[in-house]
Amino acid sequence: MKRKTPHKNPYLPQEIITEILLRLPVKSLLRFKPTSKSWRSLISSKHFVKTHLKNSTKDRTFAHHEIIAATVEDNKYEVQHSSLHPLFLERIAYANRGDFPVDESVDSLHLLGSCNGLICININRNKYFLWNPSTREYKKLPDFDLNSPGLFIEDGFGFDESSGDYKVYAVSYGLFQAVAAKIYSLKINSWTSINYHNNDFLLYHNRQFLLYHNNDFLLSPGTGKFVSGNLHWIRKKKDKWGWRWYITSLDLKNEVYGIVELPSDLNDYSRPVLGVLNGCLSMFCYYQDREYSDLWVLKHYGVLDSWSKIMRIPTNPFREHIEVLFKCGLDLVVYNSKEDHFSDPKMIGHNKVVYVESLVSIVDE
Repeated sequence: MKRKTPHKNPYLPQEIITEILLRLPVKSLLRFKPTSKSWRSLISSKHFVKTHLKNSTKDRTFAHHEIIAATVEDNKYEVQHSSLHPLFLERIAYANRGDFPVDESVDSLHLLGSCNGLICININRNKYFLWNPSTREYKKLPDFDLNSPGLFIEDGFGFDESSGDYKVYAVSYGLFQAVAAKIYSLKINSWTSINYHNNDFLLYHNRQFLLYHNNDFLLSPGTGKFVSGNLHWIRKKKDKWGWRWYITSLDLKNEVYGIVELPSDLNDYSRPVLGVLNGCLSMFCYYQDREYSDLWVLKHYGVLDSWSKIMRIPTNPFREHIEVLFKCGLDLVVYNSKEDHFSDPKMIGHNKVVYVESLVSIVDE
């Protein structure tokens, strides 16, 4: 009689299991967490969450990136999301309704931006929320104290890496002065007043509100771009050589204002637009009387000489002419620098934000 070979249980070293799990999307990891105590402990650990986020961010296929869009129809707001990856292939992305709760009391909804997979949302001007679309966690922040004279809000969302704290900045402006400037800290769950750097006030000019202070003005109150621990806004100032562009910044660690200098070459543009490209501060610069625009990138933050013009792009996004996703007004366009060609990906929504899937918890913070 032939003897049976004893059955051996399959076994994978823990480091191999961890490596496999780190490559999976958040949706799968959330499904696997309840299977065992060891997996729950592993997937919930700070090291795993941080490493998974790092891997997802660096994935050049954008398989772990999503787009959030705010839509409004018949005065009813919705938040929808879709995968970013198809926009570089089929040029169409099918949106799904998000899990963020929006009811009939919402009169305005604005997506400030994303940071480590978290989305910051402003509703009805003085209500802020943090939301992780991947884990479906969300948190309502204490209301921002918007005094009655406040007409417009300038704000921003970012991460203070030194303290591991997520922060929201907001300042409301009246017709004659800044009413209140505050920073919200997720760790202490409260707003703290800070000294505003200028006595700016609102000026109504050419059918739009401009922030004005002596001889400099901000194009309009808006949302700051987060790069290297700082929020950024574009300004224009008049000196003895004429008008020139510059960037104001807010350091979220020390909660102080500063200036990011620009090379003199950028003063020829009619209206630069701030952005973020590969984690670097960027400027999309329009010429008023030419058929192209330039994309500049600050390759080393804080180093003036590291501003570099990396591409020249036809101004008309629908002209038949490395792929870069641009937010062009209210729309998204994909530019292929190799083929010198723009395409128009189909996605609805008036306010769009790209984010990376993450396991970062708002509750645990």
